[in-house]
Amino acid sequence: MKLITENKKSLFFLVTFVGSYLVLNTLYGFYIQHYYPGSDPFTRAVSAQVVWVLSLFDSSVAAFPSQFSEYIPIANDRENMIYVFEGCNSLNVMIVYISFLLAFKGTSRLFILFAGMGTAVIYVLNVARIVLLYAVAFYFPERLYFFHKYLFTVFIYIAVFVLWFFWVKQVRKKSGEPS
Repeated sequence: MKLITENKKSLFFLVTFVGSYLVLNTLYGFYIQHYYPGSDPFTRAVSAQVVWVLSLFDSSVAAFPSQFSEYIPIANDRENMIYVFEGCNSLNVMIVYISFLLAFKGTSRLFILFAGMGTAVIYVLNVARIVLLYAVAFYFPERLYFFHKYLFTVFIYIAVFVLWFFWVKQVRKKSGEPS
């Protein structure tokens, strides 16, 4: 019992973080399942914005969503370059980010500010990540797995950790705690 009372804040943080993540991720799962076997609207929107950016460089780039497949091919006029599906839409990363904000309690105003700003940053970085993956698939297809699985994923999570760092710093500043 002493262990619990001595670590009450840490345990509350962990329970809130894991609980928020499980609830939000479960809701996300229902959202994705609702559109199965096709892709969900958020993934289609991400794909459309990726195509918009890529079309600045190559007007033949297009996305081909289907109601019968969760994968959205993004292709130029010669070949399919990459496939975008629900795991590529950044919503799961946003859920992890928001779960942390909920667990490390700040004011409602600060939460809304950081939640909005942070999810926007994650979204933009994710669109940039997919655009860069298209370029890797085009110029260095043999390196696509490494860039997709490791390098670009690390960049996204580093950004999330930086956002969390500023969140903690700001919450402590507002509460009068030393940062």
